[in-house]
Amino acid sequence: MAEEKWHYNVVSLLSGTEWDFLIRNNGEKVAISSLDGRKFGLFLSEIHYDRIVTDDLIKVYNQLSSEGRDFEIVFVSCDSCEETFNMYFSDMPWLAVPFADSDTRERLHDHFGSFTEYYPDLLVIYDAAIGMVVNEEGLRAVAKYGVNGYPFTVKRYYELEAAAKKEQSLRSLLVSSSRDYLISNDGSKVAVSDLEGKIVAFYFWFNIPDKDGGPDKLTRVLAEIYRKLKEAGESFEVVLVPLDDNKSSYEQGLASMPWLAIPFEDEGCERLIRYFELWPFHLPTVLVIGADGKIMLKNYDSLIDDYGVLAWEAFPFSEEQLDLLPEKARAAQTLESLLVAGDLDYVIGKEGLKVPVKELVGKTILLFFAMNGSIWCQKFLPMLIEAYHKIKRMDSAFEVIYVPMGDMNTDPGAFEFFLRMPWLAVPVGDERIGSLENTLEVGYVNTMVVIGPTGQTITNNAATSLERYGADAYPFSGERIKEVEMAQTLESLLVAGDLDYVIGKEGLKVMNRAYSESTAGHRRWLIYRHSCFTGSSEGACWQDHPPLLLGSRVRYMPRISSHLIEEYHKIKRMDSAFEVVNISMDKDQDSFEEFFSGMPWLALPFGDERKKSLERTFGGGIFLPYLFVIGPTGRISTRNAKRSLATHGADAYPFSEERIKELDQKIDEMANGWPEKRKHELHKHRSRRLGRCMHL
Repeated sequence: MAEEKWHYNVVSLLSGTEWDFLIRNNGEKVAISSLDGRKFGLFLSEIHYDRIVTDDLIKVYNQLSSEGRDFEIVFVSCDSCEETFNMYFSDMPWLAVPFADSDTRERLHDHFGSFTEYYPDLLVIYDAAIGMVVNEEGLRAVAKYGVNGYPFTVKRYYELEAAAKKEQSLRSLLVSSSRDYLISNDGSKVAVSDLEGKIVAFYFWFNIPDKDGGPDKLTRVLAEIYRKLKEAGESFEVVLVPLDDNKSSYEQGLASMPWLAIPFEDEGCERLIRYFELWPFHLPTVLVIGADGKIMLKNYDSLIDDYGVLAWEAFPFSEEQLDLLPEKARAAQTLESLLVAGDLDYVIGKEGLKVPVKELVGKTILLFFAMNGSIWCQKFLPMLIEAYHKIKRMDSAFEVIYVPMGDMNTDPGAFEFFLRMPWLAVPVGDERIGSLENTLEVGYVNTMVVIGPTGQTITNNAATSLERYGADAYPFSGERIKEVEMAQTLESLLVAGDLDYVIGKEGLKVMNRAYSESTAGHRRWLIYRHSCFTGSSEGACWQDHPPLLLGSRVRYMPRISSHLIEEYHKIKRMDSAFEVVNISMDKDQDSFEEFFSGMPWLALPFGDERKKSLERTFGGGIFLPYLFVIGPTGRISTRNAKRSLATHGADAYPFSEERIKELDQKIDEMANGWPEKRKHELHKHRSRRLGRCMHL
């Protein structure tokens, strides 16, 4: 593959069946054969707002041409229409494949593949004298080294890289032929030599004021970090690398900054952008240079995003200090460190009410990260509202804060969504939202982070606990969840007031209390949600007997009958203290009765109100059936008996983690030393069994 890509005649690739020429922007036709034996680059690009790449290439091309160097460029348009092609090509001093020669353009695009993350355009360097592509990333060499990168081969690029890395120093980065100083915010000059031996942060900066006209968040936080490090007497400096093309904007921004800067429109700014390969989508950014002049940290701004002012603790940016930062951040976390940013020291209630964050300190806070456009958030909201009111009655020092993950563009109904909530919120589009997402590592909607009275995180996501246990899960600590789980019994799951029974055939009611007196503590249940819920057989008490809970719909019944019923009878022969209870997921009584008629076990009556609480407790996936095992103590043994039953059948009983590990280990030991073909056959067999259960 590599051989095909690097050794071929590019000149022949340029030649279409009807075209033997290229064009200039003045309409002149140039024979393709004129490129024979020459060095040239194929510039694959399309018109776009950012002209940095194209303008750089024009400068280099014109200089090489004026010096009589052997180099040509052929523009291969990616534009969708001839009008934009003509507009883009009008500024180019080189050749182009005619726009009408679409076959050649498509052939070249297909051959040279995709664009890279760093370079949205491609410059493929070809040496026709040797018939080889000598660099597929020619733009990288042009952008970083300009004319000095000629002839832009991979070899030349790495020669320059090695030399630059060896010679790199603070002086080589900051001093030019016309300047050996930086300037302070009062306009005074400071020699670059004064910074030698210090750790220096290069702040590549656009002046983008906040909504009130003040410095942006990155500038504000970096200034606070700078102040802390200076007060601590650390050998640290920041150098502003201005990217603005407006002098008054530059001067206005610099006036509020405590550090040094490269002068406005200094050529050193553009040179640093090229040298560090920083493109517009990387900017603004902060990179850190060590006392030896070498790069220590490329994206200090990312740390600032994640940790705010606490990012100063990363100094002196050693690996050890960077590794300790997450732990330090957790230890230093408070509600105010999470929710206060400058003047943004409040959350909102209804009708524009502002609630100061300091009034919430000492409370347990649930941060509800959500979007109006998310079906999961919409579905979860009523459940959260119900739990909220119950918890507030138990503990008034509890509050929920809605954190809208979309803005008015991506989630236009965010504010209306908030109006349905009885709690507080961070304003839609607030700059603190991104910081909260970064600090608390929130990647998904419907995430609920609980912050305790001390400001420390109790749990990164209370959603599952809340769904299973409702307000009983409060305050959502690991200890509390264990308490709730330990207190769980089969009776607590399946008894609600007078609803203290499940049903057998012909409407027979199997009572919990009467039966539990003779069999308590012995029976294991499998809860089967397959448009139903399955439990113990006639004459058996179900309270202390672990069932398999099952949920499904009637259309799947034949396959259930042929597989699950078979395994059910096998387990019953091994242990009579086993039963199944079916929880119906069917839409109507007739479907339920049709389905249940073929089952040898018990069920929850169709439409029973207990189904809702069981669904909440057990959750489930998108594929029916769901099989959950309740042990003799009444606690959940496993939430995924489906996979175990599919893989191991009745041998999986009693479905404990230890039993499944034991079976898997036996299979692995049995397969040890087998030919690969036999192992493959075993894998296929197990996959078929698993598939049969997964898609019942």
